[in-house]
Amino acid sequence: MNKSETTVQYDLEIPPAQDDAVRFRRKSIFETSSDFEAPSPVSYDSGSLTASDDEIDHLAEKPHLAYIPPPDGGYGWVVVVCCFMLEFFAEGPTSAFGVFQDYYVNEKFQGRVSNATISLIGVLNSSCMAILGVVSGKLCERFGYRIVPLCGVFMLSLGYFLASFASEPWHLLLTQGVLCGVGAALTFLPAAVIPSQWFERRRGLATGTVNLGIGVGGIAWTQFNHLLIKRISVAWVLRLTSIIVLALCTVSLLLIKTFQSTPVQQRPNLQSLRNRNLLTFMAASFFTGISSLVPFFYLPGYAKDIGISSSGGALITSIANVASLTGRLAATVFSDYCGPVVILLGAYVLTSSSILLIWTATHNFSGTMAFGIVFGLGYGAIFTQTSAFVAKFFGVDALPVFVGLYYTVSGFGYLFGPPIAGVLLEKTRSWGSPYIGLKLYCGVPMVIALIAIVAVKVNMRKSAA
Repeated sequence: MNKSETTVQYDLEIPPAQDDAVRFRRKSIFETSSDFEAPSPVSYDSGSLTASDDEIDHLAEKPHLAYIPPPDGGYGWVVVVCCFMLEFFAEGPTSAFGVFQDYYVNEKFQGRVSNATISLIGVLNSSCMAILGVVSGKLCERFGYRIVPLCGVFMLSLGYFLASFASEPWHLLLTQGVLCGVGAALTFLPAAVIPSQWFERRRGLATGTVNLGIGVGGIAWTQFNHLLIKRISVAWVLRLTSIIVLALCTVSLLLIKTFQSTPVQQRPNLQSLRNRNLLTFMAASFFTGISSLVPFFYLPGYAKDIGISSSGGALITSIANVASLTGRLAATVFSDYCGPVVILLGAYVLTSSSILLIWTATHNFSGTMAFGIVFGLGYGAIFTQTSAFVAKFFGVDALPVFVGLYYTVSGFGYLFGPPIAGVLLEKTRSWGSPYIGLKLYCGVPMVIALIAIVAVKVNMRKSAA
């Protein structure tokens, strides 16, 4: 055997790098032994957002290179801060749409439109953002995590700017609804995906911190909109929002980088789509989508109907967002210890009980405030766990597709949420208890989602036994 042959044989038999790769990617509960293949023991730290074909081919020819796990820190924290900003500006305003809805129904278009019609603006925004999650994921995989989100930021900013000139409700449906929703769909996905690439041991902390952007954004945008709509008009509030979103989101995106531990990404195992645990979890996301936006859209109007001032209604909505922020923080801290399914279970208990036991039984400021706090805690915890759940059971490489799928399914739920709740509100006003039809419609789907999460937990325990 010559020297060259000896070297080749040695490279093929050397085990440490392969062992590192196997230790890093644990077998998913959704994969059979035959499905599971360890990733190539190659390292790749992308200084740019995408790897060129030459780089991939060059690294793939060197299987003896040591595997480098995510740094669990370093520049990853810069990425976390930038992704936090994207969540703040892409999804935060949706949580504050109730202020706009109250203004549009009772002042700008008073007597011309119903709550159900105006709620479609916020619903279209949320639904487009969610339903296009899979499309956004595929576009990011194809064109990179910079070009696609930058296009989204431009569309988001343009949507708010054009909405400032709206004179008819349908103008707002197309601008603040559809255009902003599509822009947000293209913008928010990097925030949901990239932090998990930089972290392993601290992944729950990183993704949870990013998700705090929605809660902080809901608080800030609620107060921002409430204070300035009366002082400088809704048109200038929308224009200022457009300028702020364009400037700060662009800076954040320019600082975001991806991190890949292997040069060639592992493709998601599409056989997993037939797994009953995944399907049950997706069903929970659909019913969660039906319920989750209703309180934020209708709390300001509900507060006014039971005798609370408009500032009091805005305060309740803000406190609900503060509670959502607290729930996100708590879920972030405990996620790496308890696991995403346990966190989700507790969160669904809080949200469903707050609607059916607190909101339906109280009709005053203190009771409504208590509902806002408990609901906010559960709501915040629910939406911190999606990326961690997918990363744990499918692997980091599956994040763009499966996180996008989760948001797509919940987006269809959004379409059945606030609009139908608005119709029920008008049809059940004579039932005596304020908003009782809306409250029941909000609570029952959340209970169904809770049952689905319990089913996932039971199935996982049986599989582990």
